[in-house]
This record gives sequence, structure tokens and C-alpha cells, in this order.
Amino acid sequence: MQPQQQQRQGPVLAAPIPEEIEPVAAVPPPAYSKQPVPTSPDAIQQEVNPVPVPVKDLPSDPAQVPKQLPMSPNGPQPQPAVGVTPLSRLGDNPQWIDCPFCEHRTMTRLRKEGTPMQMIAGIVCCLFCVCLACVPCLAHWFEETYYYCSRCNKQVAKRNEDGHITVIVPETVVPSKFA
Repeated sequence: MQPQQQQRQGPVLAAPIPEEIEPVAAVPPPAYSKQPVPTSPDAIQQEVNPVPVPVKDLPSDPAQVPKQLPMSPNGPQPQPAVGVTPLSRLGDNPQWIDCPFCEHRTMTRLRKEGTPMQMIAGIVCCLFCVCLACVPCLAHWFEETYYYCSRCNKQVAKRNEDGHITVIVPETVVPSKFA
């Protein structure tokens, strides 16, 4: 009787190992020092929750605690001054400006308002599906942004729906005392 040979089907996935490779001797794991395992409840509690060691006594009065400044390679750095945004570069969020009307450094107040084009876009979307009528309002399509001084409440700029900013200045230009 001849031994039956099994025939392989499909590609061979493993390459044959060459005979000239010598096996590597197994290295024993490093020896660790054996510490006794705590068996008493007090020893287990001490190992789980060690008693904290005070590092430094802090003063009881918070006013005596020294202030810490953020450090950099060149030493402590002063806090940066509040930046003023030119009126021609106002964005979608309130920003610091020098108001040309009241001559104070204040934060802008924004008001966004839809244009008639937003209504027309809503009507066109409604022709496709009634639910789409609110998309121009929710997506803020065709809106104009009005910028106001938070101190004197005068309009200082207006951004059209195309992104162009129109700066509104008083009749007499007064130089800023912050410039």
C-alpha cells in the first residue's frame, strides 16, 4: 500500500524555511525580587491607600499665596493687550473696536437680518418640497450683518450678503485716542 499524498489546492501562503537558519536559544525572564505578600487587613489597607506626606505648608491666608505667572524660556511674559479689529475686517462674532462715534474701545454688538432674496429663495425651495421652505433662514443664506457699538449703540458697519463691508463714519472724523 502506498501512502496517499495530499494535494494542496490554492496558493502556498508560507515560504519554506531555509535549513541554514539556526534556532535561537530561549532567554530566561529576568529575575525579580520577591516581596512578601501582605496578608493582614491593615497591611493591605496601607498598601492600597498610603498615608500622604505633606510636601509644604501653605499659608492659611490666600492673600499670602504668591501669584504664579506662566513661564517661558525668556522668563515671565506679560499678558497680551486686547487687540482692536479694524472696522473693515469685522467678522461673524463680536470683536473689540475703537468706536468712531464715542471714541471708546468697546465690543461690537451684532444683528443679522434676512434680505428679500432670502424670502425668494424660501419660495423657490418650497416649490420642491414644503419642508425646504425654512432652509434659507436656517442656513443663513442672503443675510446682512449690522455692527453696533455696545456703548453708544450707533451703527459702525454693515456687511452685505455678498461679504462686502461698508464702514459708517461720523460726519466729522475724530482721531482715536488709542491709536
